[in-house]
Amino acid sequence: MESKVRKNISPQEDKKYILLLILFFTEFARGAFFFTFLPLFSVENLGLGVTAAGFAVSAHYLCETLCKPFAGSQYDRRGRTVLPVGMLISVLSLLAIRIHPSPFVMVAAAGMFGLGVSPLWPGVISEVAPVNIPGRSSKIGLVFSIWLAGTGGGLVGINFLINLGYGVSFNIIISILIMALLVSAIFCYKSDRSTLPQETHFFAGITETLRHFSQNPAVTNLLLPGMFLQTLAAGLLLPILPIFARTKLGLNHDQYGLLLLAGGAATIIFLIPMGKIADRIKLKLVLSAGFLLTATAMGLLSLAGNRSNALYLVILLGISYAAVLPAWNSLLARAIPPERQATGWGVFATIEGMGVAIGPAIGGLAGRWLGIESTILITTTLLLCMSLFYIIYPVEKLFFKNSC
Repeated sequence: MESKVRKNISPQEDKKYILLLILFFTEFARGAFFFTFLPLFSVENLGLGVTAAGFAVSAHYLCETLCKPFAGSQYDRRGRTVLPVGMLISVLSLLAIRIHPSPFVMVAAAGMFGLGVSPLWPGVISEVAPVNIPGRSSKIGLVFSIWLAGTGGGLVGINFLINLGYGVSFNIIISILIMALLVSAIFCYKSDRSTLPQETHFFAGITETLRHFSQNPAVTNLLLPGMFLQTLAAGLLLPILPIFARTKLGLNHDQYGLLLLAGGAATIIFLIPMGKIADRIKLKLVLSAGFLLTATAMGLLSLAGNRSNALYLVILLGISYAAVLPAWNSLLARAIPPERQATGWGVFATIEGMGVAIGPAIGGLAGRWLGIESTILITTTLLLCMSLFYIIYPVEKLFFKNSC
């Protein structure tokens, strides 16, 4: 029986699971290092203050965001062989911080770490959930489940390891990233690209993809504003949610962490089922319902009077987020040229990253000038407007006209 099952799994499918394993190891190490370990390590072990850690985290995600289009272009040209190179850069970056943890080295190496991981997301999503395949939304749900499980597992799990000492914890994080390097080196050393023509210059793939997007009204009228507003709405909440949880809900750090864990677990559990639903009904209905649920839960959260209500609403937020993610990314996939998938995902990820970068700054200012509840209300209004937009706007017709 087992041999029959194995015969039904192609080597190509095996490679997809390998890519997901690399994604899990990498996101586990990143989540542990940047979200939990580095701030504590900088303050309690090095005595540098949280500023150095903040600059390092910003350098990492800024470099990753800006490099994704170029990394995706190289992935389209050279295939999986770019992954071992990127993983090697990432491992060397962490080793540099481990050996010489000065502020300058931390920021520079964190940026190099961002460069190293930049091909991973465009490569994984373009191969595990390629465009123009049936059941794509459920495959996107699988990719996001692995990504969230890795990030959340690292963020939470490293807290239990820090008790062993910062040196031991740092070595464990590096070891997990080395595992990603070894897996990529063993299984991704051969190029699987032979059909793409040679580029005339380094930026040719990116410029061609940008030209394709600029000529597509579905991208300029629908996707670009949508992806920016979505990530902007999420970014608005980043600086104020911890304060809201402490001052309005009366939660301590551990309770707030459990609240986030509950929301993340709900998202992971429902991503694949919601992806299957998105494969069966119109995407505009899933998107509209998902944004409506998110807006409702967010609005009610600002009125939550106790921790139990907050827990139920955060779980509802996780479920609604699970509904939006696969449907939205399936919508994005309709605009991506099949021959340049990694480049297209890299460009889209960079645009989305701009919303994440700008959102916290605006959210911090709004929280200071208007108050926390008003900032949450602004986010709720944005999400509600997006829900109404997707139910009214002829999304499928716009893509259909463009494909004709």
